[in-house]
Amino acid sequence: MREKSANKVLRFLNHHQLLIPRRSKFGDVVWRKPSVAAIILFLKNPAYAGAFVYGKTRMTAKVSSTNNKIQRKLPIEEWKIRINDKYPAYISWQTFEKIQAMLKDNYAEYDRNKTRGVPRQGKALLHGLVYCGECGHKMMVQYKHSTQYLCNALRQQYGVRVCQNIQADPIDKAVVEAFFQALSPIELDSYSQALLAKQQTDEQITKARCQE
Repeated sequence: MREKSANKVLRFLNHHQLLIPRRSKFGDVVWRKPSVAAIILFLKNPAYAGAFVYGKTRMTAKVSSTNNKIQRKLPIEEWKIRINDKYPAYISWQTFEKIQAMLKDNYAEYDRNKTRGVPRQGKALLHGLVYCGECGHKMMVQYKHSTQYLCNALRQQYGVRVCQNIQADPIDKAVVEAFFQALSPIELDSYSQALLAKQQTDEQITKARCQE
Protein backbone atom coordinates (compact mmCIF):
# COMPACT_ATOMS: atom_id res chain seq x y z
CA MET A 1 0.00 0.00 0.00
CA ARG A 2 2.94 2.34 0.60
CA GLU A 3 4.38 2.22 -2.93
CA LYS A 4 1.05 2.66 -4.79
CA SER A 5 2.12 0.85 -8.01
CA ALA A 6 3.77 -2.39 -9.16
CA ASN A 7 6.63 -0.44 -10.77
CA LYS A 8 7.44 1.28 -7.48
CA VAL A 9 7.36 -2.08 -5.67
CA LEU A 10 9.79 -3.40 -8.28
CA ARG A 11 12.18 -0.49 -7.68
CA PHE A 12 11.94 -1.04 -3.91
CA LEU A 13 12.78 -4.76 -4.22
CA ASN A 14 15.67 -4.09 -6.59
CA HIS A 15 17.05 -1.32 -4.36
CA HIS A 16 17.14 -3.72 -1.40
CA GLN A 17 18.33 -6.64 -3.58
CA LEU A 18 15.33 -8.77 -2.63
CA LEU A 19 14.29 -11.89 -4.54
CA ILE A 20 10.77 -13.35 -4.83
CA PRO A 21 9.68 -17.02 -4.78
CA ARG A 22 8.55 -18.61 -8.04
CA ARG A 23 7.65 -22.13 -9.15
CA SER A 24 10.07 -23.90 -11.48
CA LYS A 25 8.82 -26.12 -14.29
CA PHE A 26 9.30 -29.08 -11.90
CA GLY A 27 7.13 -27.49 -9.21
CA ASP A 28 9.99 -26.53 -6.91
CA VAL A 29 10.18 -23.13 -5.21
CA VAL A 30 13.04 -21.04 -6.58
CA TRP A 31 14.07 -17.48 -5.68
CA ARG A 32 14.43 -15.14 -8.65
CA LYS A 33 14.80 -11.46 -9.46
CA PRO A 34 11.43 -9.71 -9.40
CA SER A 35 9.58 -8.51 -12.47
CA VAL A 36 6.49 -6.35 -12.88
CA ALA A 37 4.51 -9.31 -14.23
CA ALA A 38 5.45 -11.52 -11.26
CA ILE A 39 4.61 -8.77 -8.75
CA ILE A 40 1.18 -8.23 -10.31
CA LEU A 41 0.52 -11.98 -10.13
CA PHE A 42 1.26 -11.85 -6.41
CA LEU A 43 -0.93 -8.82 -5.82
CA LYS A 44 -3.85 -10.29 -7.77
CA ASN A 45 -3.69 -13.70 -6.09
CA PRO A 46 -6.43 -13.94 -3.38
CA ALA A 47 -4.31 -16.51 -1.51
CA TYR A 48 -2.05 -13.54 -0.67
CA ALA A 49 -4.95 -12.40 1.53
CA GLY A 50 -5.57 -15.92 2.87
CA ALA A 51 -8.63 -16.63 0.71
CA PHE A 52 -9.56 -19.70 -1.33
CA VAL A 53 -11.38 -18.68 -4.50
CA TYR A 54 -13.07 -20.62 -7.29
CA GLY A 55 -14.71 -19.32 -10.45
CA LYS A 56 -12.66 -16.18 -11.21
CA THR A 57 -13.20 -16.63 -14.96
CA ARG A 58 -16.06 -17.48 -17.28
CA MET A 59 -15.93 -19.14 -20.70
CA THR A 60 -17.56 -17.03 -23.39
CA ALA A 61 -18.16 -17.76 -27.07
CA LYS A 62 -15.83 -15.86 -29.35
CA VAL A 63 -17.46 -14.24 -32.34
CA SER A 64 -15.42 -15.69 -35.20
CA SER A 65 -15.56 -18.27 -37.94
CA THR A 66 -14.05 -20.92 -35.62
CA ASN A 67 -16.44 -20.08 -32.75
CA ASN A 68 -13.69 -20.77 -30.21
CA LYS A 69 -14.37 -20.06 -26.55
CA ILE A 70 -12.24 -17.66 -24.54
CA GLN A 71 -11.89 -17.03 -20.82
CA ARG A 72 -13.12 -13.72 -19.44
CA LYS A 73 -11.92 -12.54 -16.03
CA LEU A 74 -14.75 -11.69 -13.66
CA PRO A 75 -14.87 -8.87 -11.10
CA ILE A 76 -14.50 -9.89 -7.45
CA GLU A 77 -18.22 -9.60 -6.74
CA GLU A 78 -18.97 -12.22 -9.45
CA TRP A 79 -16.55 -14.91 -8.23
CA LYS A 80 -18.49 -18.13 -7.57
CA ILE A 81 -16.83 -19.22 -4.31
CA ARG A 82 -14.69 -17.32 -1.81
CA ILE A 83 -13.60 -18.68 1.57
CA ASN A 84 -11.64 -16.20 3.67
CA ASP A 85 -8.98 -17.22 6.24
CA LYS A 86 -8.31 -20.49 4.42
CA TYR A 87 -4.54 -19.87 4.27
CA PRO A 88 -2.10 -17.81 6.36
CA ALA A 89 -2.75 -14.24 5.21
CA TYR A 90 -0.08 -11.63 4.53
CA ILE A 91 -2.70 -8.87 4.21
CA SER A 92 -6.36 -8.45 5.15
CA TRP A 93 -9.13 -8.94 2.61
CA GLN A 94 -9.98 -5.23 2.84
CA THR A 95 -6.38 -4.37 1.93
CA PHE A 96 -6.52 -6.86 -0.94
CA GLU A 97 -9.62 -5.13 -2.35
CA LYS A 98 -7.91 -1.73 -2.07
CA ILE A 99 -4.90 -3.08 -3.97
CA GLN A 100 -7.15 -4.41 -6.75
CA ALA A 101 -8.76 -0.98 -7.06
CA MET A 102 -5.29 0.64 -7.25
CA LEU A 103 -4.17 -1.75 -9.96
CA LYS A 104 -7.34 -1.11 -11.94
CA ASP A 105 -6.93 2.68 -11.64
CA ASN A 106 -3.24 2.48 -12.60
CA TYR A 107 -4.07 0.44 -15.70
CA ALA A 108 -6.87 2.83 -16.67
CA GLU A 109 -4.47 5.78 -16.33
CA TYR A 110 -1.84 3.96 -18.40
CA ASP A 111 -4.41 3.20 -21.09
CA ARG A 112 -5.51 6.84 -21.19
CA ASN A 113 -1.93 8.09 -21.46
CA LYS A 114 -1.17 5.57 -24.19
CA THR A 115 -3.91 6.97 -26.42
CA ARG A 116 -3.83 10.62 -25.30
CA GLY A 117 -2.72 13.47 -27.55
CA VAL A 118 -2.50 14.10 -31.28
CA PRO A 119 -0.87 11.52 -33.55
CA ARG A 120 2.79 11.96 -34.37
CA GLN A 121 3.72 13.10 -37.87
CA GLY A 122 5.59 9.86 -38.38
CA LYS A 123 9.16 11.10 -38.47
CA ALA A 124 10.44 7.67 -37.43
CA LEU A 125 10.01 5.33 -40.40
CA LEU A 126 10.53 2.03 -38.58
CA HIS A 127 8.08 2.37 -35.70
CA GLY A 128 7.20 -1.15 -34.53
CA LEU A 129 9.71 -2.76 -36.91
CA VAL A 130 13.05 -2.37 -35.10
CA TYR A 131 14.35 -5.05 -32.72
CA CYS A 132 17.23 -4.65 -30.28
CA GLY A 133 20.48 -6.32 -31.33
CA GLU A 134 21.45 -6.80 -27.67
CA CYS A 135 18.39 -8.49 -26.13
CA GLY A 136 16.07 -9.13 -29.09
CA HIS A 137 13.08 -7.13 -27.78
CA LYS A 138 11.10 -4.74 -29.97
CA MET A 139 12.29 -1.15 -29.65
CA MET A 140 9.99 1.83 -29.16
CA VAL A 141 10.28 5.34 -30.60
CA GLN A 142 11.13 8.23 -28.29
CA TYR A 143 10.62 11.82 -29.50
CA LYS A 144 12.10 13.61 -26.48
CA HIS A 145 14.82 16.08 -27.57
CA SER A 146 15.49 13.99 -30.70
CA THR A 147 14.01 10.98 -32.47
CA GLN A 148 15.49 7.77 -31.06
CA TYR A 149 14.85 4.05 -31.12
CA LEU A 150 14.78 2.97 -27.47
CA CYS A 151 14.94 -0.53 -25.97
CA ASN A 152 13.30 -0.36 -22.55
CA ALA A 153 11.52 -3.75 -22.39
CA LEU A 154 13.85 -5.07 -19.69
CA ARG A 155 13.58 -1.80 -17.79
CA GLN A 156 9.79 -2.04 -17.76
CA GLN A 157 9.81 -5.65 -16.57
CA TYR A 158 12.79 -5.76 -14.20
CA GLY A 159 13.60 -2.14 -13.40
CA VAL A 160 17.13 -2.38 -14.83
CA ARG A 161 18.84 0.23 -17.01
CA VAL A 162 17.76 0.86 -20.59
CA CYS A 163 19.36 -1.71 -22.89
CA GLN A 164 20.29 0.80 -25.60
CA ASN A 165 19.01 3.85 -27.46
CA ILE A 166 20.17 4.96 -30.88
CA GLN A 167 19.48 7.96 -33.09
CA ALA A 168 16.73 7.26 -35.62
CA ASP A 169 17.75 9.63 -38.41
CA PRO A 170 20.91 7.77 -39.60
CA ILE A 171 19.07 4.44 -39.51
CA ASP A 172 16.04 5.76 -41.41
CA LYS A 173 18.33 7.34 -44.01
CA ALA A 174 20.19 4.06 -44.56
CA VAL A 175 16.89 2.15 -44.87
CA VAL A 176 15.55 4.62 -47.47
CA GLU A 177 18.77 4.34 -49.50
CA ALA A 178 18.64 0.54 -49.36
CA PHE A 179 14.99 0.61 -50.40
CA PHE A 180 15.66 2.63 -53.55
CA GLN A 181 18.74 0.58 -54.39
CA ALA A 182 16.57 -2.53 -54.26
CA LEU A 183 14.12 -1.05 -56.77
CA SER A 184 15.12 -1.47 -60.39
CA PRO A 185 14.79 1.44 -62.89
CA ILE A 186 11.94 -0.44 -64.57
CA GLU A 187 9.98 -0.61 -61.29
CA LEU A 188 10.55 3.10 -60.64
CA ASP A 189 9.41 3.93 -64.18
CA SER A 190 6.26 1.81 -63.70
CA TYR A 191 5.54 3.62 -60.45
CA SER A 192 5.93 7.02 -62.16
CA GLN A 193 3.60 5.94 -64.98
CA ALA A 194 1.00 4.77 -62.47
CA LEU A 195 1.11 8.14 -60.68
CA LEU A 196 0.76 9.99 -64.02
CA ALA A 197 -2.21 7.83 -65.04
CA LYS A 198 -3.93 8.49 -61.70
CA GLN A 199 -3.33 12.22 -62.08
CA GLN A 200 -4.82 12.21 -65.58
CA THR A 201 -7.85 10.25 -64.40
CA ASP A 202 -8.43 12.71 -61.54
CA GLU A 203 -8.20 15.63 -63.98
CA GLN A 204 -10.74 14.01 -66.33
CA ILE A 205 -13.17 13.43 -63.46
CA THR A 206 -12.79 17.04 -62.28
CA LYS A 207 -13.35 18.33 -65.83
CA ALA A 208 -16.46 16.18 -66.28
CA ARG A 209 -17.92 17.45 -63.01
CA CYS A 210 -17.30 21.07 -64.05
CA GLN A 211 -19.01 20.51 -67.40
CA GLU A 212 -21.95 18.82 -65.66
